[in-house]
Amino acid sequence: MNLLLLPGMDGTGLLFEPLLEALPGWLQPKVLAYPASEPLGYAELLPLVRDACPPAAEFVVLAESFSGPLALMLAACEPSGLRGIILCASFIRCPLSAPLRWIAGAARPIWFRLTPTWPARWALLGRHGTDRLNRLFATAAATVSPEVMAARAKAIATVDASAELRKSRVPMLYLAGGQDRVVGPSCLSPIRLMKPDIEVVELSGPHLLLQTFPVETAYEVGQFIKRVMAGPKTATGQNTQR
Repeated sequence: MNLLLLPGMDGTGLLFEPLLEALPGWLQPKVLAYPASEPLGYAELLPLVRDACPPAAEFVVLAESFSGPLALMLAACEPSGLRGIILCASFIRCPLSAPLRWIAGAARPIWFRLTPTWPARWALLGRHGTDRLNRLFATAAATVSPEVMAARAKAIATVDASAELRKSRVPMLYLAGGQDRVVGPSCLSPIRLMKPDIEVVELSGPHLLLQTFPVETAYEVGQFIKRVMAGPKTATGQNTQR
């Protein structure tokens, strides 16, 4: 089975490295990297996602954080071969509180040029940061221009993929971090309301769940895809804690 991986806000795909090492060998992963120097919003990124889909094969999309709305926009287009969607620490509407949402909507490139990376690293990794993850994070942050990061912050502030979620017909899995400081339970609630049969697995990790719990998340990804390949889901709407 083909697995299309859509990255978080950095858009580089570099942070998928630990997960790629842990995925089962029968999966064929493909990481999509977004342009690092073009300030594109969701509408402009969607064609890139569609072009990355396998042209004549079945596939599942794994979307991390920022890319969750993109995965739902893709699913709403009903591309041939799409069998399932996995959302990891993601959202359909801006996950920030009203004051922070206003700040994100007014984001300027200079903010990302001057702000040190350690506050973001702390928010995303928490106590699970390692030398390797810190290096990956620093490399990803240095790869993307401040203009691009500002554009993506603005996109998050105004996104609403509710209609796309309602239209989606494929099975879905949601991976949640129990210690997520960025996307909390309030972001999952409307998703479960609109998609009651979504499977939910909660792991005791931070926002960057795929990076800090690669073995565990790879297992859940593999099990979900096996169920998708077998046909109709045998267990839906479940909430599992690990």
